Amino acid sequence: MIIDKCQFKNFEIQLYGKKRKATGISRASRTLSSIIPILKNLTVLDLGCGIGYMTIGALCLGARRVVALDVENTKKTLFQNLKINQFNTKKVKFQKSDLLSVLRKRSEFDVIIANLPQHALPATPLAKKLQGKYGGYDGTDLVCRALTEGAYYLKKGGRYFGSISRLTNFKRTIALSRSLYRIKIHRTITKTLSPNEMMPYLNNTELLKHLKKLKEQGLIKYEINKQRQIQYKVHLCEFILK
Repeated sequence: MIIDKCQFKNFEIQLYGKKRKATGISRASRTLSSIIPILKNLTVLDLGCGIGYMTIGALCLGARRVVALDVENTKKTLFQNLKINQFNTKKVKFQKSDLLSVLRKRSEFDVIIANLPQHALPATPLAKKLQGKYGGYDGTDLVCRALTEGAYYLKKGGRYFGSISRLTNFKRTIALSRSLYRIKIHRTITKTLSPNEMMPYLNNTELLKHLKKLKEQGLIKYEINKQRQIQYKVHLCEFILK
């Protein structure tokens, strides 16, 4: 096991990974951490917790309790990371879940943190095997579902911190969100699509063909840089429940 050090706002945290760079903390996640305020004595839902970057960050910011959900069973590594960062594992409840589906009764959270994958992919049987990544035809299925279900589990005035990618149908996500939340876009970053990111389930040619079609339909926005790579904007947002 490899231990990586990384920043969460002004805090340095340590994360276990099976191999170097396996901790996989994206630039969007690191940037999202910068807009999350002090969470003293608040109850937090970390949706798509992975190995615990946001969960540990929430505890660093003073969260009283964190419920951590992920589509994969990451509990063992998550709890290892809690221990090496000297946090009491009793403050965290992990559950394997497809988004919020495991929550059987209405729990009221002060804050939801959810930097979810947003990938616009064709509806092929292989592409649908990208569990936790498949965002539907226009890439908004996961994020729109999370925002809609999240509103049910947040206290009135509760906040949802997440990102919206311009490589998805941004207008759909914003329109849905405005029916439930007040929206603040705190920061915007430019990302580059990694080559063969969806292999072996979807090759680069198939992916680029699909994205070009969506762009022609006016659903997504991106540019091609000098290296012939796709670049796009990601907005780091705060959604405040009405």
